[in-house]
Amino acid sequence: MPSPALRSHALLRSLALLPGLALGPAAPARAADEAPRAAVSVSVRPAASRCFPDRVEVTGTLAPREQVDLSADREGMKVAQVLVNPLDTVTTGQILARLAPMEGPTDGSGTPLRAPVGGTVLRSQAMIGQPASPRLGPLFQIVAGGDIELSAEVTLSDLGRIAAGQAVAVRPLGLPEIAGKVRRVEAAADPASQTGRVRIALRGTQDARVGTFARGIVTVGERCGIGVPYSAVQYEADGTIVQVVDGTRVETRQVTVGLLAGDDAEILSGLSDQDLVVIRAGAFLREGDLVQPIVAEPASRP
Repeated sequence: MPSPALRSHALLRSLALLPGLALGPAAPARAADEAPRAAVSVSVRPAASRCFPDRVEVTGTLAPREQVDLSADREGMKVAQVLVNPLDTVTTGQILARLAPMEGPTDGSGTPLRAPVGGTVLRSQAMIGQPASPRLGPLFQIVAGGDIELSAEVTLSDLGRIAAGQAVAVRPLGLPEIAGKVRRVEAAADPASQTGRVRIALRGTQDARVGTFARGIVTVGERCGIGVPYSAVQYEADGTIVQVVDGTRVETRQVTVGLLAGDDAEILSGLSDQDLVVIRAGAFLREGDLVQPIVAEPASRP
């Protein structure tokens, strides 16, 4: 029979082979778990005072500022000659066509039909041999002075903020941006759509076409306050937040966002001037995290 010393030695060897009882290697793992997280470098920018343009978006179509229709002035006539085409520029008194009696020749002779105003020929219904009569509608439609403007709709909630003289950036479909200015706000509203109409004068419309869809951004005012990069704003289920760095620790602030301008957002509440804002929001940062803030240069403003 083995001695008590031998039995004790065998028991210790068996226990050492059982899983979970080798306690030596676990100590470094616990130490690693309990070690503080290394500081993460994050780009920050001070919240700063700036002014934000207050804007209203409108949509509509390009239209003549003034359209003049030209028809035959008596019955029993036909078109004997056509001298202009749509998009031609005409002057006051220029002959656009000649009319002759229905039984007369179509050799180019006849009564001249003259432009009552200078401008651009918008449409022409005149064809040689075609009857011409006041009852048959206009033979020509002229954009007086060639002036095209944006006839735009705006919701009634925004209509009261728009006034004559305000600057507008207009973007017709397929064309570069055109500078404009509010010329007139119509007095009546559409009861069905609950919208009002504004007329916006445009500059540099040589490539624009009547009937083209366009959007306009009307600058109705300006508001000054605290601005941060819009990339710093996070929209969460329980509200809108911005992360800031206080010393070397992350703090989460509930904020209220106002106007937008370029890459910046107006913060109506929740931040103070010069708070260091984490430029790019992300889930990798949590409340209380240790960070190394790196102050970035402010972006150029539009």
